[in-house]
Amino acid sequence: MAVPFISRLRINPQNKKAPAKYYPAAACIAEIGINQLAEEISESTTLTATDILGVINSLLRIIPKYLMLGYKVRLDTFGAFKFGLKTNCKGYNTAKEVTANDITGLKILFLADSMMKARLQKPQYTKLDARFLVEDEEESASSSSDSSSQQNEPSGE
Repeated sequence: MAVPFISRLRINPQNKKAPAKYYPAAACIAEIGINQLAEEISESTTLTATDILGVINSLLRIIPKYLMLGYKVRLDTFGAFKFGLKTNCKGYNTAKEVTANDITGLKILFLADSMMKARLQKPQYTKLDARFLVEDEEESASSSSDSSSQQNEPSGE
């Protein structure tokens, strides 16, 4: 199984006056939803897709609850979710000066488990034509893509 990538034109953030250059960027060829995941999981277990959907939906309801209570939520060999804070302050000289007013929002952080990272080591890569990709919301606002590369279909390897 090969990891898809595209060529993406980027401006150097350290020198915005320098000409933009092309760099490899991860490619999103499509999106898979909970129903499709549940169907695929049910094919390799004794559970039905409906049972799996019930578990996934419960997990999606319970994880935010524990994050809000200040827990790190670990899914054993998958990884852990935790909160980070967005702040608007430059820092203070004493801990007493820090207040909740300095917090502007939350970030959900995911830390992949070492077993998950090991499963993703040393992949093959395949260059795709950016014209056929699903636009990633975060990427589409800030960059453009090179469309002179070849398209490859994902294989079931």
